[in-house]
Amino acid sequence: MLNTLKPLINQLKKKHTYFILGIALLFTIIRLYLYSKAIYGTDMSATYDDQLLIRYAQNILDGKWLGEYTTTTLSKGISYSLFLVLAHKLHLSYAVLFGMFSIFASILVALAFKPIVKNKYLLLSFYFYFLFSPISFTHEYSTRTYRNALVIPAVEIIIACLLAIYYRKYSSSKKMLPWFLGLAVSFPFFWFIREDSIWLLPFTVVALGISFVQILLGQDFSFKEAKKLKERPFLLSKQEWLKLSLFLLPLVGFSIVYQWIEYKNETTYSIAAINDRSSGEFGRLMKQLIRIDDETNLNKENSEIWVSHAALNKALDASPTFHAVSTRIDELYTTHAWTQGGKVKELPGDIIFWALRDVVSESGYYQNNAKETNDFWKKVNQELEEAYQKGTIKKKKEFYLMGSGDGKTMNDLPIVFAFLKSGYAYAWRYKDFHQGGNYSFGTQEQVEQAQELLNLPLMDNWIDSSDPRTPNFQLTKSAKVANVMIKIYQVLAIPVLIASIAGILLMILGTAFAKADRAYYSSSLIVVTGLILTQLVFLFGVSWFCSYAPEKKDYFLSVYTGAGVPLTQFIVVTSMLVFSKLNLKKALSSK
Repeated sequence: MLNTLKPLINQLKKKHTYFILGIALLFTIIRLYLYSKAIYGTDMSATYDDQLLIRYAQNILDGKWLGEYTTTTLSKGISYSLFLVLAHKLHLSYAVLFGMFSIFASILVALAFKPIVKNKYLLLSFYFYFLFSPISFTHEYSTRTYRNALVIPAVEIIIACLLAIYYRKYSSSKKMLPWFLGLAVSFPFFWFIREDSIWLLPFTVVALGISFVQILLGQDFSFKEAKKLKERPFLLSKQEWLKLSLFLLPLVGFSIVYQWIEYKNETTYSIAAINDRSSGEFGRLMKQLIRIDDETNLNKENSEIWVSHAALNKALDASPTFHAVSTRIDELYTTHAWTQGGKVKELPGDIIFWALRDVVSESGYYQNNAKETNDFWKKVNQELEEAYQKGTIKKKKEFYLMGSGDGKTMNDLPIVFAFLKSGYAYAWRYKDFHQGGNYSFGTQEQVEQAQELLNLPLMDNWIDSSDPRTPNFQLTKSAKVANVMIKIYQVLAIPVLIASIAGILLMILGTAFAKADRAYYSSSLIVVTGLILTQLVFLFGVSWFCSYAPEKKDYFLSVYTGAGVPLTQFIVVTSMLVFSKLNLKKALSSK
């Protein structure tokens, strides 16, 4: 009887699978349609942002790498520009390729959980949860043609690969290989989107480390047998050694990309550096200038100023090489456009470094003479380092999180934590998310060039930067749908947060008191703890960087906290799984 029913059961299972795939395909097409029909906008007057990355792409297509060496040539990461080049080479619109990339990320997220989620409808819900994420609809991370848009799918792919490796660590190397290859490609791509990508590195290293150690110890390892640890490497099978060797792939992938970019910059500009913010001589200069104590009360009274005029004067006095351009520095604070002809007495935040590049270029540097410029800053750095050692200049008494970011005092921390609190509102409650009537700003020639590169109808919503006017664009149907989806997630945000907290508490209780299913709870708790800490590190870093300008809090957080959203979604999915009847322990220990 059972043998008679088997063919029928198998046939029903196939139809069931086809039905689920059909639903997934239908909503995938709908989502791609929404990507393609959205109104995209670019700001070609943003010399250091939208315009710069589009110019990078145009130069790469023209075979000029990043173009002539100027003040902006090595100032930003190149992943976004390479993405634009790929879209152009494939004859796809930016909207379609961006949509495909984001959809691909959502697919990988769902597949990552497959070993521990046997219910196909649950996997489908995970896919939809990421596919229609509000971050994929809101302007800053979707319809603005800027690098922030690629951060989200890149983060999703990296975490999906890491979780997939963790959940498959006792599977065959053949099943693990695609995920290692995905990580080897996606991590360097993510790293070079922005210059502040280091926040995801700890999670990546620890996640890989945990999987590596568990494979090394073996599936049946017990701490009662700790004495046998020394013998374990000699007992590994060829299959286990092969799996352990796969952990080299992400490092190899990153090294290849890093050295390739460094090689391109060195052969083109004679500078072996990735960019001049996180590396190179100008990056070192930023670190040194930020730390100069100008011996005034300005730093305590105005946290917006990272490098004061007085601090620059001290640097000029300490460095004879730097003093050679002192006339330009004086002009910066008296007649230059950066200070509105001297009306602005101090330049806030990192704006001082953009201004510094510009005024130094007026002394003949940054004029297609990269090596000469780099050597100039190298000499300045050496002289400033000597001045620090001699005590000619002193360091501010502040805490620093990053080389090119401002330091903080204890008095600054309340503002940092206020930013952090608001940051969680953006990451968990999708504060201020919306898709509006976007427009493209710039001269006609600039916007037309961007339109040709991106294969988007940017001129349909163009505003002439030489004759600006108030935009009067109507929301499209796709934008209205986007805002409805955002609203749904916003309404459900608090209930989802409460359910997630309940799931995490259950993990903690299970880890402490459960007997039969302790591996279930402890494994889940390891994953969700890593995700929570990573989100904290990310949002704290954003808050630290942005808190120099409290009056711009909402703007800064709306622009910089986007990567917190996929972390929220991974936390939600992982914590919600604890309520299911899935046997995670069995799945994790199965070969």
